[in-house]
Formats: sequence, structure tokens, C-alpha cells
Amino acid sequence: MEPRRDTLSWKLTSPTAVMTLLLGAFMLYISINTMVDPVNAARGFGLPLSGSEALPWLSVKSGRDLGIGLFIVALVATRQRLAAGLFVLASIVMPVVDALTVLKGGASLALALSVHGSAAVYGVVLSAALLLPSAIRNDRQ
Repeated sequence: MEPRRDTLSWKLTSPTAVMTLLLGAFMLYISINTMVDPVNAARGFGLPLSGSEALPWLSVKSGRDLGIGLFIVALVATRQRLAAGLFVLASIVMPVVDALTVLKGGASLALALSVHGSAAVYGVVLSAALLLPSAIRNDRQ
């Protein structure tokens, strides 16, 4: 059974599309920033890494963020609102693990919550907006 064409519409100017694109752009920014200035990116992340032994781990993080950002942008570009909602919902585990990681590394609770906790909250709000039926109707109007 082929899906109805009108169920696939998602306006790029809708609030949920804009919020999703902002998330994708932010992930791309974080990735590029980590490539260009890994030491300051690590500090902003909440880990005081400055030695050459940290560079491979920062490359892994940068690659993760690049893939996430590109995938989010691709989901919006192809107007896959439900897939974007599910991806953002599943991705909430990453900032939660990141917060726990920086706490183990000695970062303050305030830093962990402000940096990674706020990312998790944004993901919860965005995924709810993308997945709730009322938001779906409003995005097509």
C-alpha cells in the first residue's frame, strides 16, 4: 500500500522544521569547531583535555556530531518529519551519556546540566513537537 502524498508534506518554514534545522546546524557547528579547535571544544564539552592523547577521541566526537548534523539536515530536506522525530527522540540518549561522562571526568553538575542537560531537554521538546498528532496537522497548514 502506497502512502498518501499529503501525509508526506512538511513545510520547511514550519516551526518544527526550523527547530530541527537549527539542531542540525548546531551539530555541524560543533563538529567543525571540534576539528578546528579541539582543546577549547573539549573544555566547552566539559572535559579538560589538552594533550595529544585526547585528539583521537575528539576526532571520534567530531565525526559523530558531523554524521548527526548531516542526517538531521537530510531528514528535513526530504521532509521526513516522523523519521526526524524518532531520530531526535532516540538521540536524546547521547547528551544524557555525555552529561554522565563529564561528571565522571570532574565537571560540575551545573556545567553538565547547562550544556548536556539543555540538549536533552531540547531533544525532548523537539521530538514531542515532531511526533504529536496536533503538531503534524499544524505543520501542513
